[in-house]
Amino acid sequence: MITKTFKSESTIQTLQLVQQELGADAIVVSMREVPAGPIWNPWKKSAVEVVAVSPNDEPQVRKPQPPMQMPPSLEVAEEIPEIEWDIPAKKKTAKLPPPIKLNLNPLSGQPAPVTETVRMTEPTAPSNDRYSPPALKKIQQQLTQQGVESSLIERLMELSAETLSPSTLADVEASKRSIVQLMGAELRVQKGAGAFVSNNVVAVVGASGSGKTSVIAKLALFFRQGLHKSVTWVCADTVRTGAIAEAKAYTSALGLDLKLVYTPQDLKEVFNGEQANDLFLVDTPGYNPCNEKQMIELGALISEMPSRCTYLVAPATTKEADLHQLSASLGVFNIDGLIITKLDETYTFGGIYNFARKSNTPLAYFTSGRETSRNLETADPMRLVSALFGKEWNK
Repeated sequence: MITKTFKSESTIQTLQLVQQELGADAIVVSMREVPAGPIWNPWKKSAVEVVAVSPNDEPQVRKPQPPMQMPPSLEVAEEIPEIEWDIPAKKKTAKLPPPIKLNLNPLSGQPAPVTETVRMTEPTAPSNDRYSPPALKKIQQQLTQQGVESSLIERLMELSAETLSPSTLADVEASKRSIVQLMGAELRVQKGAGAFVSNNVVAVVGASGSGKTSVIAKLALFFRQGLHKSVTWVCADTVRTGAIAEAKAYTSALGLDLKLVYTPQDLKEVFNGEQANDLFLVDTPGYNPCNEKQMIELGALISEMPSRCTYLVAPATTKEADLHQLSASLGVFNIDGLIITKLDETYTFGGIYNFARKSNTPLAYFTSGRETSRNLETADPMRLVSALFGKEWNK
C-alpha cells in the first residue's frame, strides 16, 4: 500500500495527478485547501492538497493525459469542497472524512470524468414493533377476523395502550368494554327513532331481497301499538311475483288498510284526504343498483312523496362493497336512517359496522327473524359492536 500527497491549483488537476501516479483504484483519504506560492506574497493563490492511498503494492503508471479542453460556450464553475474539522478542546486530533473511492475510467480520446463514490453506512430503519399487552392482542385478533377496517383497529389499539390503566390492560373483559365504548361512539343514531316519526309518510328502499316487506310489517305493528297511529300499508312493489299476495296476508293478519300503487300518480291519490293521525308505510319495489332504468322508476315514485322519512334497508349478510354501492345510488333520495336486517343470519358483522361508520348514515332499527310481533328493536350502537366480539344476536 502506497500513500502519497498531491497538490495542484484545482481539484480536477489534483485528482488527475492521483490517477496518473496511483491508478484508477486509488482511495482519497483527505482533501483540503492550502495556500500556494511564496509565504511573503499577500496575494498568493490557494491550492488543493489531496492525500491518496493505492491498494496495490506498486502504483499503476499511466501515460499523462492532455489537459481537459472545454468548449468555448460552456462555463464550468469549480466548487471547492468544504471540509469541517472537529477539534476537541484537549486533543487536537482531526477527524478525517470517510474515504472516497475514485472511479476513473477515461474514454479514448476524451477527458476522464471524475466520479466519487462515498463509502457510508446505510441508516438503520426505526423499528415499528411496539409492546402490546396480551389483552389488546386478543381483541385486535377478534376485530381483524370480523373484518373491521385495519386502520381503525390500529388507532384503537394505540389509544387504548396510551390511555387505559395497567390493571385494565391486564383484564381482557375490562379492555373490551372500553373499546366497545370507543367503537360505539363512531356510529350515528337517528334522533327520536322509536319515540316518534318526523313525517306521516315512511318509505323503505333497498335492493331486491333485502327484507323490505318484513320490515314494513314489523314497523306497522310497532307504530300502531307504541305510537297509537292509524297505519295504512301502501304497496308499490306490484311487479315482484307474490308481492301483492304477501302484502294482503300481512295486512289481513294485522288488521291494516292496504293500498296498491302501480304508477306515481296512483301514489299521489292515496295521500288525498289524509288525516292528522294517519301514518302511511310505503313498500317501494326492490331494485337493482346497477340498473339505470329501475333507478329512474324508483326516483319517479319517491318524487311524489316530498315530505317523507326514508329508511334504507341493508342486510347484515351483504358485502361491504355492495352496501357502499347501494348507498351511493340512493344518496340522492336523502336517506334519514338505516334499518339493518338479517342480523341473526351471520356471525360476521365487520362489514355492516364499517358501512355504517363510513357512510355516516344514522342507525334507526335492527331486525332479525321473520316473526312480525318481535325482533324489531331501536338501534343501539353498543349492541352492534358487542356482536363483533361474539355476542350472538338472539341471545
